[in-house]
Amino acid sequence: MASKKDGVSLQDTHNETETSVPSNTDDADDSINISGQDMASLPSSESTKRDIEAQNSALTTTSSTTSKKPYTAFSNNGKWFIVTMTAMASFFSPLSGQIYYPVLPILTKTYHLSSGLINVSITTYMIFQGLAPSFMGTFSDASGRRLGYILAFTIYTAANIGLALQDSYAALLVLRCLQSAGSSGTISFGYGVIADIATTGERGKYFGPMAAGVLTAPALGPTIGGLLTQFLGWRAVFWFLTIISGGFLVTYIIFMPETHRKIVDDGSIVPHQWWRQSVVQYLAGRRRLKRMSAQERDDYERARQALVEQQRNTRIRFPNPLESFVILTNPDAFCLILYTGIMMFSNLVLMTSTPTVFPRLYGLNELQVGLCFLPLGIAAAIGAFCNGRLLDWNYQRMARKLGVTVDRKRGDDLHNFPIERARLQAVFPFQVLQVAALVPYGWALERHASLAVPLVLQFVLGFCLVVASNSISTLLSDIYPGSVSTASAASNLVRCMLGAVGAAVVDNMLTGLGLGWCFVLVGLLMAAATVFLYIETQCGMRWRQTRWRKLEQKKEKQVEKEKRRTLLPLQQEEASADPSA
Repeated sequence: MASKKDGVSLQDTHNETETSVPSNTDDADDSINISGQDMASLPSSESTKRDIEAQNSALTTTSSTTSKKPYTAFSNNGKWFIVTMTAMASFFSPLSGQIYYPVLPILTKTYHLSSGLINVSITTYMIFQGLAPSFMGTFSDASGRRLGYILAFTIYTAANIGLALQDSYAALLVLRCLQSAGSSGTISFGYGVIADIATTGERGKYFGPMAAGVLTAPALGPTIGGLLTQFLGWRAVFWFLTIISGGFLVTYIIFMPETHRKIVDDGSIVPHQWWRQSVVQYLAGRRRLKRMSAQERDDYERARQALVEQQRNTRIRFPNPLESFVILTNPDAFCLILYTGIMMFSNLVLMTSTPTVFPRLYGLNELQVGLCFLPLGIAAAIGAFCNGRLLDWNYQRMARKLGVTVDRKRGDDLHNFPIERARLQAVFPFQVLQVAALVPYGWALERHASLAVPLVLQFVLGFCLVVASNSISTLLSDIYPGSVSTASAASNLVRCMLGAVGAAVVDNMLTGLGLGWCFVLVGLLMAAATVFLYIETQCGMRWRQTRWRKLEQKKEKQVEKEKRRTLLPLQQEEASADPSA
């Protein structure tokens, strides 16, 4: 995009990987992970000096060729398949948490324990649900999406088998922790996958289905758990999770390609290591090589070899959870993540109170209470798909207002684009609607209104929740392009911690304040959280530009340091070979 207006310009380049020289394709934010191995290790012989200079020259000219290359090589159908698999994977973590609730009364009788001790298994699940993505998200950003998913679902499936077979309280606690650790990382992986395959201008419509998977699971989980427990027993819940997760894992291994841009560039490069390739990707790559001309094959092999060299920095390594905490120290991320945490607190108060309040007020059984979650889930699904289109539309509207053209194929440069306003403008009206629905919700229950009234309000709240959550998750992927999974893990950490607080205090709030004033307080808390969104729209762009500029300067210093390190042996060799020196 070459047109300019009011000092704002969008280039045909993007701050994510788009060039055929992978050693220069890290995002601005990737400099967090820079080490001395970012550049290819260069041989110390005289004959390679010209090659080194040529490579350095190529690195400085890639920006001129970037605009000719599409952002991703995946077809539209291929991208939708990847998004569908990602949405299905993200479904498991919230499903595992909610499907467990109908089992609690039976476990209390089975182990002859109090409900308080059995509820500890919920607390530990939520703690690991918050902490595990900090490990798994950084692992995915460093070692690839495919390996992260396979590891996560292997742990998750094994934990479900153990839960179905165990007969002790201690085993229940330990295996619930493993179950949470395996499933919770898939959500942070998902945001990274979509950022790999979609440009900023079309990212919203792909985030929608994934958000729908995350937010409909809490509505379906209690219903599924109640049916399985009532007709097949509590162990059937875990066997059910074992079957569907095992089936998904096999499907993933066969069909799902690697998307990490450090490993496959735009998706056109087949990974070097066999375990990074899906079966379908391997076979398709062989067919494509046979159709290539000799020149195309040479170009492909050079690009692939360059990626292999760069993967020294994406080798399998122990994840560093501190990277998620580092992101929380940035003011732009802090405002967004704290808002989502408060929003999750209010949502957990709503959902945790439903199984307790509805049977008492309306005389519902466990299955009927589970069905009462459906309006929330249906609204979340509808809101996710609608909001995805809304995000893309508002992004394009703002681009037109600034006199620029959105490039869906190659992506846009966001350095001088107010992406914070483009993503958050649509949130404010729904934020007002959310507060307007929370305040009367408690009074409707307190006055024993018709069951339809709280269910309609839950529908409104579910719609508003997914609009805000999806918008903020999309914005996080925009402002942390090279560490999307890590940023998502940081957000998940705060959400789960505040959600756990909400689940822990809801009984005391309902007892001390009553239903009406309890939800008035929650509504006022959500209204106060709007301040963080306003601050982000006013200051977020400046904060982001400062952070990106510092990261780029740090990266340039690392590159210069590596150049000096690799060229020094060559200079010493030249000096020793020259007698006149």
